[in-house]
Amino acid sequence: MQAVPVTDSIHWVGAIDWNLRDFHGFETPRGSTYNAYLVKGEDKVALVDTVKVPFVPELLERIRSVVELDAVDYIVVNHVEPDHNGGLRLVMQACPNARVVASAGGVRGVAEYHGPDLELAAVGPDDVLDLGGLTLRFMPMPMVHWPDSMFTYCPERSCLMPNDAFGQHIASASRFADEVGLDFAVEELITYYANILMPLGPQVSKAIEKVLESGWVFTTIAPSHGVIWRERDIPTLLETYGRCTSGDTYDKLVIAYGTMWGSTDVLARHIADGAIQAGVEVRLFDLASTPYAHVTRHVLDARALLLGSPTLHHGMLHRPAGYLQYLAGLKPKDKVAGAFGSYGWSSGATRQISSRFEEMGLEMPLGDLTCKYAPSAEELVAAREWGRTFGEIVVERGPM
Repeated sequence: MQAVPVTDSIHWVGAIDWNLRDFHGFETPRGSTYNAYLVKGEDKVALVDTVKVPFVPELLERIRSVVELDAVDYIVVNHVEPDHNGGLRLVMQACPNARVVASAGGVRGVAEYHGPDLELAAVGPDDVLDLGGLTLRFMPMPMVHWPDSMFTYCPERSCLMPNDAFGQHIASASRFADEVGLDFAVEELITYYANILMPLGPQVSKAIEKVLESGWVFTTIAPSHGVIWRERDIPTLLETYGRCTSGDTYDKLVIAYGTMWGSTDVLARHIADGAIQAGVEVRLFDLASTPYAHVTRHVLDARALLLGSPTLHHGMLHRPAGYLQYLAGLKPKDKVAGAFGSYGWSSGATRQISSRFEEMGLEMPLGDLTCKYAPSAEELVAAREWGRTFGEIVVERGPM
């Protein structure tokens, strides 16, 4: 396995996880990569991040395609989460001359994860690793997205290595966004942001501002998941990330639901028809066939979420209930919401949905929409009117 040049003297030496399909609840149908970068100066060599434990042999083989393992002088820990540095101890054993550096939070995190016997040094904004003709500089970025997170920068190559920022879950033989297609890479970037970083929008926004104000110039942005961004695509990347972090929304409404015998599905389709008549973009998802991550990507920039469920055992069907649990952790803000569904001999699902929406701080401008057994013609008219009213609310509110 060969390293891939990123810029002169910087190589990608990470691993491709073709078969990853779940990233702690985030469905990843396209797999992912665990990106690590080898920076080779005239005198010293630094490895920026490692990989998950099963992929350490792949990482080491790619390093050996550039330098011998005992030539690695530094290992930089940008983030202690196991997908990036689960394999740290094994890599340290394979690279016996390497000194390990991390943010102050990273030093604590490595000790807590790997044990206190590993020796690390803390680095911060005033520290520089001189590799001979190349240097590495550091910017701790607490809560982007863990307390230990850090960005690493090589000014001589204008290369920013920001760990999880600007990442995507894509397994590909290609290493660059322009090779897989910019539109595709941007869409995967938005999906990653929505499902990983949504609750940290203010912190991420401040972090990006901090980098832009630092005077660092970057023509390459090399994240720790997915493809690498080259100079011509960076303006689009930054503009997209700015929209994500700002919470910009559109005249868009998401309808997600579960159904048992089809009644809630029929309601959902008529609600969608009414909302479309109000002139909004509608995204309709049956949670039995659509990954939570895909729904959440559209919730990110929508102004309304309508969630439907039939009643089962006095409560929600498991898929809508599971989606609410998933979404609550991502803390969506500035959305209006509504609950709909059907029931037979006992109701209860929509009350539970509304209760969870209230706990999440979402505004519910209309009452629940329910029907018993199959919806009647009159109830379908009411469903279209309910959807149209939500659509009008979305249009009237504009960006939040």
